[in-house]
Amino acid sequence: MTRITVIGAGFLGNALALGATRRGWSTTVVSRSDPFAIQDADPGPGEIRLLSGDGVELLPQTLDQDVDAIVIAAGGRFPLPSAAAPAADAIGTLSLVIGLCETVRSLSPSTKIVFLSSAGAVYSPGNELKRESDSGQPTSPYGMSRRMGEEYMAYYRRVHGLSTHSLRCVNVYGRLLPRSRGQGVVSAAFWSALTGVAFTLHGDGRQTRDFIHVDDFVTATLDLIESGRDLPGTINVGTGVGSSIADVIDAVGAATGSTIATTAGPHAHTDTGDLAVDLSLLRNIIDFEPVGLYAGIKLMARDIAAHESLESL
Repeated sequence: MTRITVIGAGFLGNALALGATRRGWSTTVVSRSDPFAIQDADPGPGEIRLLSGDGVELLPQTLDQDVDAIVIAAGGRFPLPSAAAPAADAIGTLSLVIGLCETVRSLSPSTKIVFLSSAGAVYSPGNELKRESDSGQPTSPYGMSRRMGEEYMAYYRRVHGLSTHSLRCVNVYGRLLPRSRGQGVVSAAFWSALTGVAFTLHGDGRQTRDFIHVDDFVTATLDLIESGRDLPGTINVGTGVGSSIADVIDAVGAATGSTIATTAGPHAHTDTGDLAVDLSLLRNIIDFEPVGLYAGIKLMARDIAAHESLESL
């Protein structure tokens, strides 16, 4: 049985943990909180347990069970709050990455470590698909901490021989995230559709980004872990296709039968240009064909309709 440990029980950590148990894997989640009630989830054919507390402190308990891989799905702050607390964001991310690598180095050096980085925060917009060899040019403290996290992962790979891998993930959607997070264009569009509150449009709406449905993100990440191959240090995970913010609004409107009004918000240099990732490296390792934006948003609309109560919005 494949055994993994997921650090963080947020949107991505929760999705990865449940995806792993559906494959019949044994999954341990280490997190200070359980926002999506993972401890009450049906594990399917696999096993799942939640350890409540600090990831670095509790990791030795999971390494005693011959863990195949550790996925770092936590650390630092969300992109917008990171601007107000850059030091806290850096400390939160890098102390976690370094602490976990040191623990693995001491107790289980053969265990893979997978760090969830951010393509949107690391790469700068441009006309060409972004390759892993392209230099990162972060424009936020969040992007800086992710980029430095990648560097520490590369350091432990190069100097200490650990199997460390950074996944540069694009914009992952598929769950209605809290409005207070200030994160997730697709979630923001759904909130506007469901509540009638105008969507705040930063820029002209023509800038494009790469959006991947969470199920495809989970498939790619777990397939990479399961591949058994000596993985590269950095791998893009996305769709390879750019969609505009206007496309997102149109797709959500079509999926919900709503007309989404927009209002102009503050404009910043990060709101311009186009960004999508090259998937050549990923597709050399696994078979991967993600769904398109409109199909993925339909899946999300169906999930929201099945699980969300409009009275609580």
